[in-house]
Formats: sequence, structure tokens, C-alpha cells
Amino acid sequence: MQKTQKISTTQLAIVISSTIFGPYVLSFPQIIAKAADNAAPLMTIAGTCCAIFSMFVFTRISQRFSDKTLFSYSQIVIGRLPALVANLLVFACFFITSAMMFRQFGEVLSTVVFRRTPIEISILMILILVALSCRRDTVKFTYVHLFYWPFVILPFLFVIMMSMKAVHFLNWLPPFGNETPHWLPALLSPASLYLGSFIITILLPITEKPARAMKAALFGIVVSASLYLLLVLSTIGIYGVRETLQLLYPTLEMARSIAIGGDVIERMDALFIIMWVINVYTTMFSTYFLTSLSLSHLLQFKDHRLVTTLLIPFMFGVSLLPQDQYQLYKFSRIADGSGYLFLTGYALLLWIVAVVRRKGVRPHG
Repeated sequence: MQKTQKISTTQLAIVISSTIFGPYVLSFPQIIAKAADNAAPLMTIAGTCCAIFSMFVFTRISQRFSDKTLFSYSQIVIGRLPALVANLLVFACFFITSAMMFRQFGEVLSTVVFRRTPIEISILMILILVALSCRRDTVKFTYVHLFYWPFVILPFLFVIMMSMKAVHFLNWLPPFGNETPHWLPALLSPASLYLGSFIITILLPITEKPARAMKAALFGIVVSASLYLLLVLSTIGIYGVRETLQLLYPTLEMARSIAIGGDVIERMDALFIIMWVINVYTTMFSTYFLTSLSLSHLLQFKDHRLVTTLLIPFMFGVSLLPQDQYQLYKFSRIADGSGYLFLTGYALLLWIVAVVRRKGVRPHG
């Protein structure tokens, strides 16, 4: 009998980090500045704390059923019919989120790189690439993340470090903002960035030491959260809140301003946008993988590979629904925020019911 392949807790942490740090890195400083003014760094930290709580819940409920995915153990905890409805909502959540991510990818390419290329071509290109990549089992899925992780993290860290010399510390003042933040959007904006942390609910069954999954999950969040916070601090420190609000992609503007060796090497944005494509790919790879797994479970397919192909035309159609970038980002924030609240609430409900009904095994460590 062939032994089932497992992944280490380090690999689990890398997959979580790679999934979380996604396409919003270009526009997140502008989004959080709009919601929280100069309090953007503090609200980024507060939103991250909310995400850590969600990750804690995701991990704890999964540790009680360490040999099953959420789509399986939810039926044990709350019954088959309620679990069917809830898992259908999980599918809808990641389906819409994935579709909006594909559209955002197309918008950036059409705005920054391929200005004469129809946006439909850009979307279809990345959609087919991601769908083909998802025709793998869960272990090989993690290997893809392991390979690309340095290309996801290091370029952004480099841009941040190089841009820090242009930071004006007065732009961070006052730290609590000039106006009262819009609390719900200011918290949900950073918290919903960690929607992909839900991936732990399908990775825990193939983790070698599930008891140590909490440390891996926290490490993955801390790495990505640190980069998000540094992006916000550097962007606001360089441009100030008012100018940041006028920039569609503040992080890209930072990359354009970098010059190395006394202007010997300029226009780092070209290399930066290539690394951003890899960054987007890993996040969409995870959300599309979650979407296909959830649908294959709902349809009771043993193999999710057929579903990855069937989803392509539907995902493509939904990605084209927003009429412009304003509608796109409005729909994206609503979908991400409501998805984050639902997934956290659903996992919390499962955890509470499992504890009360004494379902599963109490995790150690």
C-alpha cells in the first residue's frame, strides 16, 4: 500500500503566507488610507489581529478533525443538510472572490502593460493557466507555492527597503488620524486580505504534525502582515495620505521612483510588475483550488480535475460583470468583507458545536 504524502509545518506556513500576500498589494495603501486616514497603519494592525483570531478558529476546528477537510467534517458536526447549504456558500464565496481577482489582474495589465490588448485576453490567459495548474493533488499544490514563495516575498521587501530613504516621518502624524475612521471598512479592509488563510482547512489533513499547525499558521500571517504594514507605512510616509488617495496603484508608483547606483538603474517598475504577476498567480491558484475542491465535494466527485475545467467559462463570465474599475473594487470589497465575516462565523459555529457535542478529538499543543 502506497504511503500518503505529507507536508511539513514549515511548508504549511509558506503556503499560507504565499496565499495571503496577493493582488491587493498594489492598491491596498490607497484603500486603507481612504477608510482610516492617517490611522491606516494602526487599523492595518487591528485588522491583522482580527485575521489572527479567524486563523485561530480555522486551525482549532480543523485540528479536532485532523484527518478530514472542512467539507467532510462539517457534516459530522452540524448535519448533512445544513452543511450542504453552508458549503455551497463557501463555494460561492471563493468563486466570486476568484472571479474578481481575475478581473483585477486584467485591469492592471490593461492599464500598466498591455494597453492595446483587450482585457478579455488578459483575463482568459491567466484563467486558463491557473485552471491547468489546479489539476494537481493537494501535495503538489503546496510544492508550487514553495517554488514561487521567494519571488512573492523578496521583491516587495526590496522595494520597501529601497523606498524607506524617501520617507518623511511627519506624514505619519497624527497616528490616530485627522478624522474618525470608518471603523467597519477600516477593520474589514485589512482583515479580508487574509481570506486565503481558509486554505488551512484543506491542508491540515496532509500535514505531518497537525498539533503544530497553529505556530505555522501564525508565522504565515505574521510574515504577510509585516509586509502589508511596511507597504502602508512606506507609501504614506513618502506621499502622505492626501496624495496616496489620488494614486490608483501607490505601490507601483513607489517602485517607479526607485533608482539604484546614482540613477544607473532606473524604472524598477518593469521588473516589479513581473514579480507582481507571480504574486497574483499564487493567490489565485489557492482561491481557484478551493473553489474547485468545494464544488467537486458538493457534486460528490472523487477527482476535482474535471471541475477545474468546467469552471473556466463561468469564472470568465462573472469576471466581466463589473462595468468599470469603480464597480470592480466596490464589488471586490463587498465580496471579500462579507466572505471574511461568513467564513469566520461558520468556522466559529462549527468549533463551538463540535466542543459542545464533543465531536472530534481535542487538539494538543
